[in-house]
Amino acid sequence: MPRTNPLDAQHAPDFSPSTQGAAPRARAFGAALVVIVGSVLFLAGGRQHPSINAGLGATADEFFRAFADKIQHTHGWHEMHLMILVGPLCWAVAAPALLDVLRPAARPVTSIARSLLLLAGALWAVAFVLDGFAAPIFAEAIANAATPEIASSVLVSFRAEAVTMSRLGLLSWIMSGLAIVILGGSLLARDVRTPWRAVVGLSGIVLGAWPLLATMQGEYAAGPFTSRFWMINALSAGLWFISLGSCAFRRAR
Repeated sequence: MPRTNPLDAQHAPDFSPSTQGAAPRARAFGAALVVIVGSVLFLAGGRQHPSINAGLGATADEFFRAFADKIQHTHGWHEMHLMILVGPLCWAVAAPALLDVLRPAARPVTSIARSLLLLAGALWAVAFVLDGFAAPIFAEAIANAATPEIASSVLVSFRAEAVTMSRLGLLSWIMSGLAIVILGGSLLARDVRTPWRAVVGLSGIVLGAWPLLATMQGEYAAGPFTSRFWMINALSAGLWFISLGSCAFRRAR
């Protein structure tokens, strides 16, 4: 029966890309690049998006009429929503793949994060196709309605579309948050941990828990996008995934 060298047990294996073969290293760097590019697109699109909050109108009718008017007068509405849409799709494809290389032993757990991100990405895509490409059609129909009655009828449909988009976005954001918690926790394992990965991991657990907590507390009751915390929440998520991508370039000790 082979004996275990006690000195070997004192040193955790290094699974950083820099210590592995060319293929795993290429996968890690490729996945990191996709995560980072997706995050930059997400943040760039979000930066262009006008603020949508309760200040648009005191009543639901006023709010959605003002929202429709803002859509009509915002340049690049399609393009900004396409960028916001692409970001979470990149995260879904590449973030779990990066963790598979950084910590191969955690693949059963990472697969849960992958499933969450894929489902979140699908819901996010539907939500932002509605907001980016269907909403302008409703907005134009409201503006060009021949009579107030027709405008009111279209407004009801527009409101239903916006509420659907908001609920799909909320479900997607909660699932993305839970996936971030899992990915962040994976970075805290001793065999891959560095001071930087510990910071990314701990911040991911806090950041990822926020959407669910905010929903339970009622802050996201009307959907996350009109919340006073949405901008900082979205910015934090984009920066966190950039930080996650940077872990591919830091050697584990």
